[in-house]
Amino acid sequence: MSDYFVWETRRRDSEALIAGFPPTPQEYGVSFFVGRRFLVDLPELELVMDRAATGALTDDLVVAKQRCIAHSNRLQRVLRAVGVDGIDYYPVRIVNPITGDVYRSHEAANILEVIYCLDREGSDLDIDDEDPTNVWYINRLALAGDRLGDALMFRLGERPRTVIVRREVKEAVEGAGITGAMFLPVEGYREYHGFAFNNPRNVIGTHDDDPDGPADGVKRNAPRMDESEKRENGMEGN
Repeated sequence: MSDYFVWETRRRDSEALIAGFPPTPQEYGVSFFVGRRFLVDLPELELVMDRAATGALTDDLVVAKQRCIAHSNRLQRVLRAVGVDGIDYYPVRIVNPITGDVYRSHEAANILEVIYCLDREGSDLDIDDEDPTNVWYINRLALAGDRLGDALMFRLGERPRTVIVRREVKEAVEGAGITGAMFLPVEGYREYHGFAFNNPRNVIGTHDDDPDGPADGVKRNAPRMDESEKRENGMEGN
């Protein structure tokens, strides 16, 4: 799975943070997180900046506890150019609550492709005992490669708020200097259990090779030494 990456949306100190995604879609009986095309017309969605974080708007807009949910026109062009065509977009207005300024530079992204491809045996999961289909946490992610086909960008069916892309999408986004987006390798990816608390960078998942360092402060995926390696390194009995 080295050619697949989890899309994260991270904030830097000088960048804006949207306080939350509005309840409007639920009021209209639709969701941006299930991969279904809407059969109703949505009004313009209002996204309000956190008063403590009214900085620059990132291309991949940083919305608290979300990822890959609102895209700038520039990000949309990059995705279309690399071949991603399974996203419906809906208008939003971004409001700065301090100045009253309103921006219409982004649109909400409804990613339509969903693939059920979680390798349950290869993954380390916290699962609801009463409903084994309900995944509470991903402690280590593994995908079933035979189910991926040629998908460039999709939601993980068993954990639909998780967005996965192929390497060429990652490279196109990074090469264009798109802000807000960060990509973590599928192998060794894990969800950050502290994401719901004080989380100004909007860390939702992490990895041993996380550019910001493992959010949980632990290197979990280093290969274990066998006994001969321990002897070579003077670690017998450890």
